[in-house]
Amino acid sequence: MRFRVVSDSNVEAGLSEISDGFYEGGFRNYFSEKYDDSGLNLGVVLMCRDPELNFKQRISFSKKDNTLYIDIMLDFEQMSRADKHTRKRIVAEKLVNEVPQIIAKYKFKDFDLPRFSSDLRNWFDEQGWT
Repeated sequence: MRFRVVSDSNVEAGLSEISDGFYEGGFRNYFSEKYDDSGLNLGVVLMCRDPELNFKQRISFSKKDNTLYIDIMLDFEQMSRADKHTRKRIVAEKLVNEVPQIIAKYKFKDFDLPRFSSDLRNWFDEQGWT
């Protein structure tokens, strides 16, 4: 499994340093090793833009590369006021709560969603994000 998390945000949201934490903590390797036989790939975009721009959440599945693309919408005002630790907690909670719910709407053969949900929560716990 390739599980990538990137951000599309205004600089005030502070997501660039949060995104670095995924790579420093070995996020991609953690999931690629545990789910290398799942065949499913995930592409998550942390969206945090000025609300006047009216960005909407996008969710799509590409059969060609078996990738589920998900926008996780973050509150611009909340993220702009938060310190780094709070931002990490907010991002972790949103990913842990929303990604499994979205995956559940699709039928992926041999994908262990309860195990994935647990592993996702565990990674954030181990990294001190929650």
